[in-house]
Amino acid sequence: MVNGTRAMLNLTAPDSQTVGSVAAEGMAEDPVDLQGMLEPLTLGSRPAAEVWVLLTHAVGDNEQCLALAEVLDRPYRSIRLDWPAAGRALDRLTLNELLRDGLRGRIQRDSIGLRAPWPRLVICSGHRADAVAFWIKRKAGRRSKIVTLGRAHAALAAYDLIVASPQYLLPVRANVIHLTLPISRVRPEIGLRAPAAQTMGPKPWFTLLLGGRVNQCVACEAALKQAALLAQLAAERSGGSVIVSTSRRTPAWLLAAVEGELDAPTVYRWTRDAAYNPFATLIQGSAAIFVTGDSASMMLDACCSGTPTYIIEMPERMDARQLFRRGFYGLTRGGTDFLRMAGLRSLARLVDRAQDWLHARRILRYPRDLRRLHSRIVEMGLARPASEFDPSQLPARRDTDHQRGAPGLQAVLERCETWL
Repeated sequence: MVNGTRAMLNLTAPDSQTVGSVAAEGMAEDPVDLQGMLEPLTLGSRPAAEVWVLLTHAVGDNEQCLALAEVLDRPYRSIRLDWPAAGRALDRLTLNELLRDGLRGRIQRDSIGLRAPWPRLVICSGHRADAVAFWIKRKAGRRSKIVTLGRAHAALAAYDLIVASPQYLLPVRANVIHLTLPISRVRPEIGLRAPAAQTMGPKPWFTLLLGGRVNQCVACEAALKQAALLAQLAAERSGGSVIVSTSRRTPAWLLAAVEGELDAPTVYRWTRDAAYNPFATLIQGSAAIFVTGDSASMMLDACCSGTPTYIIEMPERMDARQLFRRGFYGLTRGGTDFLRMAGLRSLARLVDRAQDWLHARRILRYPRDLRRLHSRIVEMGLARPASEFDPSQLPARRDTDHQRGAPGLQAVLERCETWL
């Protein structure tokens, strides 16, 4: 997309057979036909964009990447890598198919704009996008700079810049900038596709935003039911209504647990190709929002809207490996800090390199702790635990303040500007 024009990745042939099908294999064996298909794709002129944004199936990651691109205020192109998530092995197979040498891979890449001239800056987030970003960097002769948001999926030194929000436990590095909060994006265009307000029940609205399963947390029916009950009591006392909105990861049983506590709620079920999306209307128009603590993007969208936000905190679920990884990280961070204070900087750098080596080989990755983000949001007065909601009175709206993460974000912008 160059300032709004998107290229879509279509991994199916015109007859709806996959690229790996027999029909596609036969097509690939005919070089004349392939060259004919390729010609109009490669000879057409297009404006060069200094910034590329790699978008995947993860909506929250995409919004943060687009937010950074928009704040940079430079022409940018969106490359969509948004095939559905279906396991690590299948995702790796699809990536290899896209990035492989040969005419078939070239046709797929041309169809989404993944071709020269290469950008100066690539913004990405997640394993899938990171892999494509490194491929672009190789094709560009290492002239393209990679900025990743969130968790690093390769050695830290492989990235030009890592933008880490509070939930990602990353060490201090010259190429790591820690933000006060994740980058949030104002998305007024979503509201334009929302249903009319009168179809969503009488106001005031008490909205529950439901996420789903993440590795660190387990969805707790008791916490969900308590939040639903508080929302129902508030709606009954104020003459309003309860609205429930699901996400891509919301399982059916989680929605059923919430609905069981509510009296005729309005429910919006997330679908990939929905004709409308009520999300922006809900976060702007609700009297209070209850959001599950597994989704950083939904929490930040709600907090930055000015609508009183309440986090439904989920119990931690960590296996032995996750516990060891977090404990090991704390031990090594404490150890390297002690070594630096003792003047043993060379030994501290050796410990750092060893930890990076373990992370890059997925032996012992840098951990994530969503509770750190919860604590930061609550400390800054942007949200409160759902258990503190008082259904007897309507909470007051806050003044919106989108500059709370400005110090860290300004450092990111200054670093990116040196490459543009």
